[in-house]
Amino acid sequence: MTGLKLYTYPNNKNAWKALIAAEYVGAKIEVPAFEMGKTNKSPEFLKLNPNGKVPTLETPQGGVFESNAIARYVARIADKGLFGHTLFEAAQVEQWIDFTTQEIDAPMLSWFLPIIGYMEYNKKKEEAAVEAVKKGMGVLEKHLHSRTFLVGNSVTLADIVGACNLYWGYTKVFDEAFAKQFPAVTRWFMTLVHQPQFHKVMGAVQIPTEPMKYNPKNTPAAAAKKESKPEQPKKEKAPAAAVKPAQPATPEPEEEKPKEKPKDPLAALPPSKMILDSWKRLYSNTPAAKFQEICVNGLWNGATIPGSPTQEHFEGFDPEGFSLWFCDYKYPEENTINYIVMNKVGGFLQRIDYVRKHAFAVMCILKDSEGQFPIRGFWIFRGQDIPPIMKEECFDLDLYTWTKINPSDEAARKRIGSMLNEEDKIDGLENVEVKVFK
Repeated sequence: MTGLKLYTYPNNKNAWKALIAAEYVGAKIEVPAFEMGKTNKSPEFLKLNPNGKVPTLETPQGGVFESNAIARYVARIADKGLFGHTLFEAAQVEQWIDFTTQEIDAPMLSWFLPIIGYMEYNKKKEEAAVEAVKKGMGVLEKHLHSRTFLVGNSVTLADIVGACNLYWGYTKVFDEAFAKQFPAVTRWFMTLVHQPQFHKVMGAVQIPTEPMKYNPKNTPAAAAKKESKPEQPKKEKAPAAAVKPAQPATPEPEEEKPKEKPKDPLAALPPSKMILDSWKRLYSNTPAAKFQEICVNGLWNGATIPGSPTQEHFEGFDPEGFSLWFCDYKYPEENTINYIVMNKVGGFLQRIDYVRKHAFAVMCILKDSEGQFPIRGFWIFRGQDIPPIMKEECFDLDLYTWTKINPSDEAARKRIGSMLNEEDKIDGLENVEVKVFK
């Protein structure tokens, strides 16, 4: 469908609901230049939305306002599963849209808007809003405990609206400690915002280490007071200062030079005899019949890579340049549905693509006698610790217990071998599926 225009100010999380839905259904929506207080007061705009509010969608048939109504309109442009696949799922989608709007978005705004000075601040009201958000997120936590998405097995409009309703929380007022109280909700939210359709609209999303807190200087009264002090005498000195901008203009490119330095301290480590890419080629090219002999033993002793036209040789594990780790998912009791667990592991590995050149992993999805699916894995990392960027940006990390391996430990070597060989039994449990990060 063409001819759609969405009127909104920039970075409006309510407008994002429709824009993300458009990415999923393949709809094109124009976002015209918009000036709050002018565009929305024009006669043309008021014909579309007599309330003069945004977002407002202009369609060939007329205007649609209220963000959830706009998102529903866009999601129905093409049947891409955004309302589920059955009548019951469609009702559930509507249910969660209403729930996250009323039970999370409403108290979230009561928490967030006073902090940035858009509402009068009241400590007791803030505390009540925080508790209301926690209550709503607690309901989501229980529901998402064993689910990847709110409804069914793929993204629906319920996920889109829910994630947008939580955006200010996860990017402004939640700190890591708050987010960790709701691991399933945090996993769900971060899974969504890393989807390309979300990322294209929202951009990068990261939980702040220091959340925003109320500051009296942010109140409208303080802002008005600040605006009332133009300090014109200083402005008249602009001609003298006007020469100076030309000077910073030359140093500015020099300030960008740090980009040439590695953002990642791993790139600054001393060279290692072990080439991780060579190990990955050894792992990938070794035939199954000789896997233990060549690949598993080769991890420790080195080996020539089968089929290499140059007879490339992997030198073996370097304990000075690399480290080995086991990981174990902390909450196996929530892993009761096979495909959901596979999606969970797949999503984790997909989200850490940025560390691929410094890491290798074998992630084993097992099955115990109670029908749970424990997740255990073996990792190789460049350096002696988990990569710093992974610690900073990967929320999944905290869902696992990480144990550094002594490479001389024979029991650990045997366990590594069972994982690399993808044996039928690992740690005495049935090996259901193995996912490799290389």
